[in-house]
Amino acid sequence: MIDPAEFALWNSGVPRPYLKALSPDDLLAEADGVRVRDAAGRRYLDARSGLWNVTLGYGNTRVKEAMKQQLDRLPFANSHGYGRPAQVTVDCAEALVRHLPDGINHVRFASNGAQAVEMALLLSRFLRLRAGQPERMAVFAMWDGFHGQGPGAGMVTGVPYLHHQTGPMLPQVHHAPGPFSHGAVEGVSDMERLITEFGPERVTAVIVEPIVGEGGHILSPDYLASLARFCRRHDIHLVFDEVVTGMGRVGDFTRAGQLPDVTPDIITLGKGITSGYIPMSAVAVHDRLFEQLHDRTTAETALSVGSTNDGHAVAAAAALAVIRVLEEDGVLENVRQRSTDLVGALGKVQAQHPELTGVRCLGLFCGLEFGEPGGEPWTPGRVNKLRMALESHGVLSSSLRVVPNLMLMPPLVITEDDVTEIAGALDAALTDVKAGRVPESGFARAMG
Repeated sequence: MIDPAEFALWNSGVPRPYLKALSPDDLLAEADGVRVRDAAGRRYLDARSGLWNVTLGYGNTRVKEAMKQQLDRLPFANSHGYGRPAQVTVDCAEALVRHLPDGINHVRFASNGAQAVEMALLLSRFLRLRAGQPERMAVFAMWDGFHGQGPGAGMVTGVPYLHHQTGPMLPQVHHAPGPFSHGAVEGVSDMERLITEFGPERVTAVIVEPIVGEGGHILSPDYLASLARFCRRHDIHLVFDEVVTGMGRVGDFTRAGQLPDVTPDIITLGKGITSGYIPMSAVAVHDRLFEQLHDRTTAETALSVGSTNDGHAVAAAAALAVIRVLEEDGVLENVRQRSTDLVGALGKVQAQHPELTGVRCLGLFCGLEFGEPGGEPWTPGRVNKLRMALESHGVLSSSLRVVPNLMLMPPLVITEDDVTEIAGALDAALTDVKAGRVPESGFARAMG
Protein backbone atom coordinates (compact mmCIF):
# COMPACT_ATOMS: atom_id res chain seq x y z
CA MET A 1 0.00 0.00 0.00
CA ILE A 2 1.00 3.64 -0.39
CA ASP A 3 2.17 5.75 2.55
CA PRO A 4 0.08 8.98 2.47
CA ALA A 5 3.03 10.95 3.85
CA GLU A 6 5.10 10.09 0.76
CA PHE A 7 2.40 10.56 -1.89
CA ALA A 8 2.47 14.04 -3.42
CA LEU A 9 -0.65 13.71 -5.56
CA TRP A 10 -3.99 14.83 -4.10
CA ASN A 11 -6.16 12.28 -5.85
CA SER A 12 -9.42 12.04 -3.92
CA GLY A 13 -11.90 13.93 -1.79
CA VAL A 14 -10.91 11.56 1.04
CA PRO A 15 -7.13 11.23 0.50
CA ARG A 16 -6.01 9.03 3.37
CA PRO A 17 -8.66 6.27 3.12
CA TYR A 18 -8.12 6.25 -0.63
CA LEU A 19 -4.37 5.77 -0.31
CA LYS A 20 -4.75 3.02 2.27
CA ALA A 21 -6.58 1.07 -0.41
CA LEU A 22 -4.20 1.91 -3.27
CA SER A 23 -1.15 -0.09 -4.35
CA PRO A 24 1.59 1.05 -6.75
CA ASP A 25 0.60 -1.96 -8.87
CA ASP A 26 -2.84 -0.40 -9.40
CA LEU A 27 -1.54 2.71 -11.17
CA LEU A 28 -2.38 2.83 -14.85
CA ALA A 29 0.71 2.47 -16.99
CA GLU A 30 -0.33 2.38 -20.65
CA ALA A 31 -3.25 1.92 -23.00
CA ASP A 32 -4.03 1.09 -26.59
CA GLY A 33 -7.28 0.78 -28.48
CA VAL A 34 -10.06 0.10 -25.97
CA ARG A 35 -7.81 -1.42 -23.30
CA VAL A 36 -5.69 -0.12 -20.45
CA ARG A 37 -2.90 -1.84 -18.51
CA ASP A 38 -1.88 -1.25 -14.91
CA ALA A 39 1.61 -1.36 -13.43
CA ALA A 40 1.17 -5.01 -12.47
CA GLY A 41 0.52 -5.92 -16.10
CA ARG A 42 -3.23 -6.54 -15.75
CA ARG A 43 -5.23 -5.53 -18.82
CA TYR A 44 -8.81 -4.30 -18.81
CA LEU A 45 -11.38 -3.53 -21.48
CA ASP A 46 -12.27 0.06 -20.62
CA ALA A 47 -16.06 0.03 -20.89
CA ARG A 48 -16.22 3.44 -19.21
CA SER A 49 -13.99 5.28 -21.73
CA GLY A 50 -11.76 6.84 -19.07
CA LEU A 51 -14.25 9.22 -17.48
CA TRP A 52 -16.77 8.72 -20.32
CA ASN A 53 -14.56 10.81 -22.60
CA VAL A 54 -12.03 8.60 -24.43
CA THR A 55 -14.52 8.05 -27.21
CA LEU A 56 -12.12 6.97 -29.97
CA GLY A 57 -10.06 4.71 -27.76
CA TYR A 58 -6.51 5.31 -26.64
CA GLY A 59 -4.57 5.12 -29.89
CA ASN A 60 -6.32 7.08 -32.63
CA THR A 61 -3.51 8.00 -34.98
CA ARG A 62 -5.36 10.84 -36.72
CA VAL A 63 -5.92 12.70 -33.46
CA LYS A 64 -2.39 12.09 -32.19
CA GLU A 65 -0.78 13.19 -35.45
CA ALA A 66 -2.90 16.34 -35.58
CA MET A 67 -1.77 17.25 -32.07
CA LYS A 68 1.90 16.56 -32.88
CA GLN A 69 1.79 18.67 -36.04
CA GLN A 70 0.11 21.53 -34.18
CA LEU A 71 2.76 21.39 -31.45
CA ASP A 72 5.42 21.85 -34.11
CA ARG A 73 3.50 24.59 -35.92
CA LEU A 74 1.94 26.66 -33.10
CA PRO A 75 1.75 25.12 -29.61
CA PHE A 76 -0.38 27.86 -28.07
CA ALA A 77 -2.95 30.44 -29.01
CA ASN A 78 -6.25 31.15 -27.27
CA SER A 79 -9.57 32.80 -27.93
CA HIS A 80 -10.16 34.59 -24.63
CA GLY A 81 -9.60 38.32 -24.45
CA TYR A 82 -7.29 38.33 -27.45
CA GLY A 83 -7.94 39.37 -31.01
CA ARG A 84 -5.88 36.71 -32.78
CA PRO A 85 -7.11 33.15 -32.32
CA ALA A 86 -5.27 30.34 -34.09
CA GLN A 87 -6.40 29.51 -37.60
CA VAL A 88 -6.94 25.92 -36.48
CA THR A 89 -9.41 27.12 -33.83
CA VAL A 90 -11.39 29.01 -36.45
CA ASP A 91 -11.33 25.94 -38.70
CA CYS A 92 -12.51 23.77 -35.81
CA ALA A 93 -15.47 26.03 -35.06
CA GLU A 94 -16.52 26.09 -38.72
CA ALA A 95 -16.28 22.30 -38.96
CA LEU A 96 -18.24 21.79 -35.75
CA VAL A 97 -21.23 24.03 -36.53
CA ARG A 98 -21.83 22.09 -39.75
CA HIS A 99 -22.97 19.21 -37.55
CA LEU A 100 -25.13 21.17 -35.11
CA PRO A 101 -28.89 21.82 -35.38
CA ASP A 102 -30.03 24.54 -37.78
CA GLY A 103 -29.50 28.02 -36.41
CA ILE A 104 -26.70 27.08 -34.01
CA ASN A 105 -23.85 28.71 -35.88
CA HIS A 106 -21.52 30.14 -33.26
CA VAL A 107 -19.13 28.38 -30.89
CA ARG A 108 -17.11 29.54 -27.91
CA PHE A 109 -14.47 27.07 -26.76
CA ALA A 110 -13.75 26.47 -23.09
CA SER A 111 -11.60 24.06 -21.11
CA ASN A 112 -14.00 21.60 -19.45
CA GLY A 113 -17.68 20.71 -19.25
CA ALA A 114 -18.40 22.46 -15.96
CA GLN A 115 -16.90 25.69 -17.29
CA ALA A 116 -19.01 25.40 -20.45
CA VAL A 117 -22.17 24.99 -18.35
CA GLU A 118 -21.33 28.01 -16.22
CA MET A 119 -20.49 30.04 -19.31
CA ALA A 120 -23.87 29.16 -20.85
CA LEU A 121 -25.77 30.23 -17.74
CA LEU A 122 -23.75 33.42 -17.34
CA LEU A 123 -24.49 34.28 -20.97
CA SER A 124 -28.21 33.81 -20.31
CA ARG A 125 -28.18 36.07 -17.25
CA PHE A 126 -25.95 38.61 -18.99
CA LEU A 127 -28.42 38.98 -21.85
CA ARG A 128 -31.27 39.53 -19.38
CA LEU A 129 -29.37 42.29 -17.60
CA ARG A 130 -28.45 43.96 -20.87
CA ALA A 131 -32.13 43.78 -21.90
CA GLY A 132 -33.18 45.56 -18.70
CA GLN A 133 -34.64 42.45 -17.05
CA PRO A 134 -32.73 42.13 -13.76
CA GLU A 135 -35.66 40.26 -12.21
CA ARG A 136 -35.15 37.40 -14.66
CA MET A 137 -32.29 35.49 -13.01
CA ALA A 138 -33.76 32.10 -11.97
CA VAL A 139 -32.41 28.88 -13.49
CA PHE A 140 -34.30 25.58 -13.45
CA ALA A 141 -32.56 22.21 -13.65
CA MET A 142 -33.53 18.58 -13.02
CA TRP A 143 -33.01 16.41 -9.95
CA ASP A 144 -30.38 13.73 -10.72
CA GLY A 145 -29.08 15.77 -13.64
CA PHE A 146 -25.30 16.12 -13.62
CA HIS A 147 -23.69 19.26 -15.00
CA GLY A 148 -20.31 19.24 -13.28
CA GLN A 149 -18.89 20.46 -10.01
CA GLY A 150 -18.06 23.93 -8.74
CA PRO A 151 -20.01 26.99 -7.55
CA GLY A 152 -22.16 27.19 -10.69
CA ALA A 153 -22.16 23.78 -12.36
CA GLY A 154 -22.37 22.02 -9.01
CA MET A 155 -25.41 24.04 -8.02
CA VAL A 156 -27.42 23.18 -11.13
CA THR A 157 -26.37 19.54 -10.77
CA GLY A 158 -29.33 17.81 -9.16
CA VAL A 159 -27.29 15.93 -6.55
CA PRO A 160 -27.90 17.56 -3.15
CA TYR A 161 -24.57 16.73 -1.48
CA LEU A 162 -22.82 19.07 -3.91
CA HIS A 163 -25.03 21.98 -2.85
CA HIS A 164 -23.98 22.16 0.78
CA GLN A 165 -20.41 20.91 1.06
CA THR A 166 -18.64 24.26 0.61
CA GLY A 167 -21.14 26.93 1.56
CA PRO A 168 -22.86 29.45 -0.74
CA MET A 169 -22.93 28.65 -4.43
CA LEU A 170 -24.73 30.12 -7.46
CA PRO A 171 -28.01 31.64 -6.22
CA GLN A 172 -31.52 31.42 -7.66
CA VAL A 173 -31.29 27.82 -8.86
CA HIS A 174 -34.32 25.53 -8.65
CA HIS A 175 -34.78 21.83 -9.40
CA ALA A 176 -37.72 19.85 -10.72
CA PRO A 177 -38.26 16.09 -10.74
CA GLY A 178 -37.69 14.36 -14.04
CA PRO A 179 -40.31 12.21 -15.79
CA PHE A 180 -38.42 9.14 -14.53
CA SER A 181 -38.75 10.14 -10.86
CA HIS A 182 -40.79 8.12 -8.38
CA GLY A 183 -44.38 9.34 -8.45
CA ALA A 184 -44.08 11.07 -11.83
CA VAL A 185 -47.37 11.15 -13.75
CA GLU A 186 -47.16 10.17 -17.41
CA GLY A 187 -47.82 13.12 -19.68
CA VAL A 188 -47.30 15.68 -16.91
CA SER A 189 -44.08 17.71 -16.87
CA ASP A 190 -43.12 18.69 -13.33
CA MET A 191 -40.57 21.05 -14.86
CA GLU A 192 -43.24 23.01 -16.74
CA ARG A 193 -45.64 22.88 -13.79
CA LEU A 194 -43.11 24.20 -11.27
CA ILE A 195 -41.91 26.97 -13.59
CA THR A 196 -45.53 28.02 -14.15
CA GLU A 197 -46.11 28.15 -10.39
CA PHE A 198 -42.83 30.04 -9.84
CA GLY A 199 -43.47 32.56 -12.62
CA PRO A 200 -41.92 32.09 -16.08
CA GLU A 201 -41.24 35.82 -16.28
CA ARG A 202 -38.66 35.36 -13.52
CA VAL A 203 -36.83 32.47 -15.23
CA THR A 204 -33.87 33.03 -17.53
CA ALA A 205 -32.93 29.44 -18.46
CA VAL A 206 -33.72 25.75 -18.17
CA ILE A 207 -30.81 23.32 -18.39
CA VAL A 208 -31.28 19.60 -19.04
CA GLU A 209 -29.31 16.61 -20.22
CA PRO A 210 -31.25 14.81 -22.98
CA ILE A 211 -30.01 11.60 -21.34
CA VAL A 212 -29.66 12.09 -17.60
CA GLY A 213 -26.15 11.01 -16.66
CA GLU A 214 -27.04 9.81 -13.17
CA GLY A 215 -28.69 6.59 -14.25
CA GLY A 216 -28.96 6.98 -18.01
CA HIS A 217 -32.61 8.02 -18.06
CA ILE A 218 -33.53 8.86 -21.66
CA LEU A 219 -35.82 11.90 -21.85
CA SER A 220 -38.41 11.12 -24.52
CA PRO A 221 -38.66 13.16 -27.73
CA ASP A 222 -42.20 14.16 -26.71
CA TYR A 223 -41.05 15.40 -23.30
CA LEU A 224 -38.22 17.43 -24.80
CA ALA A 225 -40.38 18.84 -27.62
CA SER A 226 -42.98 19.96 -25.10
CA LEU A 227 -40.30 21.57 -22.94
CA ALA A 228 -38.85 23.35 -25.98
CA ARG A 229 -42.27 24.74 -26.92
CA PHE A 230 -42.88 25.84 -23.33
CA CYS A 231 -39.52 27.63 -23.16
CA ARG A 232 -40.05 29.34 -26.51
CA ARG A 233 -43.54 30.47 -25.51
CA HIS A 234 -42.16 32.08 -22.34
CA ASP A 235 -38.86 33.33 -23.81
CA ILE A 236 -36.85 31.03 -21.54
CA HIS A 237 -33.43 29.99 -22.81
CA LEU A 238 -33.26 26.21 -23.26
CA VAL A 239 -29.78 24.80 -22.60
CA PHE A 240 -28.96 21.24 -23.66
CA ASP A 241 -26.03 19.87 -21.70
CA GLU A 242 -24.53 17.43 -24.22
CA VAL A 243 -21.10 17.17 -22.61
CA VAL A 244 -21.64 13.39 -22.46
CA THR A 245 -24.18 12.77 -25.23
CA GLY A 246 -22.41 14.90 -27.84
CA MET A 247 -19.66 13.99 -30.31
CA GLY A 248 -20.92 10.57 -31.30
CA ARG A 249 -22.00 8.93 -28.04
CA VAL A 250 -25.62 8.54 -29.22
CA GLY A 251 -24.75 7.77 -32.85
CA ASP A 252 -24.80 11.40 -33.99
CA PHE A 253 -22.93 14.61 -33.23
CA THR A 254 -25.66 15.66 -30.79
CA ARG A 255 -28.85 14.24 -29.34
CA ALA A 256 -30.55 17.51 -30.27
CA GLY A 257 -29.75 16.78 -33.90
CA GLN A 258 -31.79 13.58 -33.66
CA LEU A 259 -34.89 15.44 -32.46
CA PRO A 260 -36.66 17.24 -35.33
CA ASP A 261 -38.94 19.28 -33.06
CA VAL A 262 -36.26 20.52 -30.65
CA THR A 263 -33.71 23.27 -31.24
CA PRO A 264 -32.05 24.46 -28.03
CA ASP A 265 -30.78 28.01 -27.59
CA ILE A 266 -27.45 26.73 -26.27
CA ILE A 267 -25.68 23.36 -26.45
CA THR A 268 -22.68 22.54 -24.26
CA LEU A 269 -20.18 19.98 -25.49
CA GLY A 270 -17.12 18.37 -23.91
CA LYS A 271 -15.58 15.00 -23.05
CA GLY A 272 -15.49 13.37 -26.51
CA ILE A 273 -14.80 16.63 -28.33
CA THR A 274 -11.08 15.71 -28.22
CA SER A 275 -11.58 12.04 -27.34
CA GLY A 276 -10.13 13.00 -23.96
CA TYR A 277 -6.64 13.47 -25.36
CA ILE A 278 -6.48 17.08 -24.16
CA PRO A 279 -8.97 19.21 -22.16
CA MET A 280 -11.57 21.14 -24.17
CA SER A 281 -15.27 21.96 -24.21
CA ALA A 282 -17.58 24.20 -26.20
CA VAL A 283 -20.62 26.44 -25.87
CA ALA A 284 -22.63 26.47 -29.09
CA VAL A 285 -25.11 29.34 -29.38
CA HIS A 286 -28.16 29.85 -31.58
CA ASP A 287 -28.20 32.88 -33.89
CA ARG A 288 -31.06 34.49 -31.95
CA LEU A 289 -28.91 34.72 -28.80
CA PHE A 290 -25.72 35.57 -30.63
CA GLU A 291 -27.40 38.53 -32.33
CA GLN A 292 -28.55 39.80 -28.94
CA LEU A 293 -25.00 39.48 -27.67
CA HIS A 294 -23.76 41.42 -30.68
CA ASP A 295 -26.40 44.15 -30.32
CA ARG A 296 -26.03 44.65 -26.56
CA THR A 297 -22.28 44.64 -26.01
CA THR A 298 -19.56 47.20 -26.47
CA ALA A 299 -15.94 47.32 -25.41
CA GLU A 300 -17.13 48.74 -22.10
CA THR A 301 -19.98 46.24 -21.58
CA ALA A 302 -18.44 43.00 -22.84
CA LEU A 303 -19.33 39.64 -21.32
CA SER A 304 -16.14 38.67 -19.46
CA VAL A 305 -16.08 34.90 -19.17
CA GLY A 306 -13.29 32.51 -20.03
CA SER A 307 -9.81 31.40 -19.11
CA THR A 308 -6.28 31.17 -20.44
CA ASN A 309 -6.61 27.88 -22.30
CA ASP A 310 -9.96 28.51 -24.01
CA GLY A 311 -9.57 27.84 -27.73
CA HIS A 312 -6.13 26.31 -27.16
CA ALA A 313 -4.51 25.61 -30.52
CA VAL A 314 -3.50 22.03 -29.78
CA ALA A 315 -6.94 21.23 -28.35
CA ALA A 316 -8.56 22.72 -31.45
CA ALA A 317 -6.35 20.55 -33.65
CA ALA A 318 -7.41 17.48 -31.69
CA ALA A 319 -11.09 18.42 -31.90
CA LEU A 320 -10.86 19.09 -35.63
CA ALA A 321 -9.31 15.64 -36.08
CA VAL A 322 -12.11 14.06 -34.01
CA ILE A 323 -14.71 15.76 -36.21
CA ARG A 324 -13.03 14.39 -39.33
CA VAL A 325 -12.84 10.89 -37.84
CA LEU A 326 -16.57 11.01 -37.06
CA GLU A 327 -17.27 12.27 -40.58
CA GLU A 328 -15.08 9.85 -42.50
CA ASP A 329 -14.21 6.70 -40.55
CA GLY A 330 -17.57 5.05 -40.00
CA VAL A 331 -17.60 5.63 -36.25
CA LEU A 332 -21.21 6.82 -36.04
CA GLU A 333 -22.45 3.79 -37.94
CA ASN A 334 -20.38 1.59 -35.64
CA VAL A 335 -22.07 3.19 -32.63
CA ARG A 336 -25.49 2.35 -34.05
CA GLN A 337 -24.53 -1.24 -34.86
CA ARG A 338 -22.74 -1.92 -31.57
CA SER A 339 -25.66 -0.38 -29.67
CA THR A 340 -27.97 -2.98 -31.21
CA ASP A 341 -25.46 -5.72 -30.37
CA LEU A 342 -25.07 -4.50 -26.79
CA VAL A 343 -28.82 -4.25 -26.13
CA GLY A 344 -29.24 -7.78 -27.46
CA ALA A 345 -26.37 -9.15 -25.39
CA LEU A 346 -27.59 -7.43 -22.23
CA GLY A 347 -31.07 -8.86 -22.86
CA LYS A 348 -29.57 -12.35 -22.75
CA VAL A 349 -27.80 -11.54 -19.48
CA GLN A 350 -31.07 -10.20 -18.08
CA ALA A 351 -32.83 -13.46 -18.98
CA GLN A 352 -30.30 -15.33 -16.84
CA HIS A 353 -30.15 -12.75 -14.05
CA PRO A 354 -33.56 -11.21 -13.21
CA GLU A 355 -31.86 -8.93 -10.67
CA LEU A 356 -30.85 -6.89 -13.75
CA THR A 357 -34.19 -5.10 -13.68
CA GLY A 358 -33.60 -2.34 -16.21
CA VAL A 359 -31.49 -1.72 -19.32
CA ARG A 360 -31.53 1.79 -20.79
CA CYS A 361 -29.36 2.33 -23.85
CA LEU A 362 -29.19 4.98 -26.54
CA GLY A 363 -26.17 4.59 -28.76
CA LEU A 364 -23.33 3.57 -26.47
CA PHE A 365 -24.78 5.35 -23.42
CA CYS A 366 -26.11 2.58 -21.16
CA GLY A 367 -27.53 2.65 -17.65
CA LEU A 368 -28.19 -0.67 -15.89
CA GLU A 369 -30.54 -0.93 -12.92
CA PHE A 370 -30.53 -3.73 -10.35
CA GLY A 371 -32.86 -4.98 -7.64
CA GLU A 372 -34.43 -8.01 -6.14
CA PRO A 373 -37.12 -9.29 -8.53
CA GLY A 374 -40.36 -7.74 -7.34
CA GLY A 375 -38.55 -6.19 -4.41
CA GLU A 376 -36.22 -3.38 -3.38
CA PRO A 377 -33.60 -1.89 -5.68
CA TRP A 378 -29.99 -2.61 -4.88
CA THR A 379 -28.11 -0.04 -2.83
CA PRO A 380 -25.27 1.98 -4.41
CA GLY A 381 -22.88 -0.06 -2.27
CA ARG A 382 -24.06 -3.34 -3.71
CA VAL A 383 -23.87 -2.01 -7.25
CA ASN A 384 -20.31 -0.95 -6.49
CA LYS A 385 -19.54 -4.54 -5.44
CA LEU A 386 -20.80 -5.59 -8.85
CA ARG A 387 -18.47 -3.06 -10.46
CA MET A 388 -15.59 -4.56 -8.48
CA ALA A 389 -16.55 -8.07 -9.58
CA LEU A 390 -16.80 -6.89 -13.19
CA GLU A 391 -13.32 -5.43 -12.91
CA SER A 392 -12.01 -8.78 -11.64
CA HIS A 393 -13.26 -10.23 -14.92
CA GLY A 394 -11.31 -7.65 -16.91
CA VAL A 395 -13.91 -4.98 -17.68
CA LEU A 396 -13.99 -1.45 -16.24
CA SER A 397 -17.36 0.25 -15.71
CA SER A 398 -18.79 3.07 -13.57
CA SER A 399 -21.01 2.90 -10.52
CA LEU A 400 -22.67 6.04 -9.18
CA ARG A 401 -22.32 7.46 -5.70
CA VAL A 402 -25.99 8.27 -5.14
CA VAL A 403 -28.00 6.48 -7.85
CA PRO A 404 -27.80 2.65 -7.68
CA ASN A 405 -26.95 2.12 -11.33
CA LEU A 406 -24.04 0.66 -13.26
CA MET A 407 -23.01 2.71 -16.29
CA LEU A 408 -21.51 1.22 -19.44
CA MET A 409 -19.96 3.94 -21.60
CA PRO A 410 -17.52 2.07 -23.88
CA PRO A 411 -15.45 3.73 -26.59
CA LEU A 412 -17.34 4.34 -29.81
CA VAL A 413 -14.90 2.08 -31.67
CA ILE A 414 -15.65 -1.17 -29.83
CA THR A 415 -16.11 -4.29 -31.92
CA GLU A 416 -18.73 -7.04 -31.86
CA ASP A 417 -16.22 -9.22 -29.99
CA ASP A 418 -15.77 -6.47 -27.38
CA VAL A 419 -19.54 -6.40 -26.83
CA THR A 420 -19.52 -10.17 -26.31
CA GLU A 421 -16.68 -9.79 -23.80
CA ILE A 422 -18.50 -7.08 -21.84
CA ALA A 423 -21.70 -9.14 -21.62
CA GLY A 424 -19.82 -12.27 -20.64
CA ALA A 425 -17.95 -10.45 -17.88
CA LEU A 426 -21.22 -8.98 -16.56
CA ASP A 427 -22.79 -12.46 -16.52
CA ALA A 428 -19.84 -13.80 -14.53
CA ALA A 429 -19.78 -10.78 -12.19
CA LEU A 430 -23.47 -11.14 -11.35
CA THR A 431 -22.90 -14.81 -10.57
CA ASP A 432 -20.02 -13.85 -8.28
CA VAL A 433 -22.02 -11.22 -6.41
CA LYS A 434 -24.91 -13.62 -5.81
CA ALA A 435 -22.42 -16.20 -4.51
CA GLY A 436 -20.70 -13.67 -2.27
CA ARG A 437 -17.45 -13.78 -4.25
CA VAL A 438 -16.47 -10.10 -4.36
CA PRO A 439 -12.80 -9.21 -4.84
CA GLU A 440 -11.21 -6.93 -2.29
CA SER A 441 -8.52 -5.29 -4.40
CA GLY A 442 -7.47 -1.88 -3.15
CA PHE A 443 -8.03 -0.22 -6.48
CA ALA A 444 -11.58 -1.57 -6.73
CA ARG A 445 -12.48 -0.41 -3.22
CA ALA A 446 -10.96 3.02 -3.73
CA MET A 447 -12.68 3.77 -7.02
CA GLY A 448 -16.20 3.29 -5.65
